[in-house]
Amino acid sequence: MSDTTHHESGSLSSGVYIAAFIILFLLLAVLADLFTFILGTIGLIVTFAAFYKDNSHHDEHH
Repeated sequence: MSDTTHHESGSLSSGVYIAAFIILFLLLAVLADLFTFILGTIGLIVTFAAFYKDNSHHDEHH
C-alpha cells in the first residue's frame, strides 16, 4: 500500500477564476436555451461573487 500525504493547496490566481467564469459562461451561451442561459448566468455571477467576498478578507493585511 502506498502512503499518500495531503497538502494544503494554495489559492489560485484571479486569472484562473476569471478564465473559469468565461469558459462556463461561454458553455452556457452555446449549449443552453434562453431560460437556462439567464438562470445560469445569474447563478454564475452569484457563485463567483460570493466566493470572491469570502476570500477577499484573506488578502487584507492589517
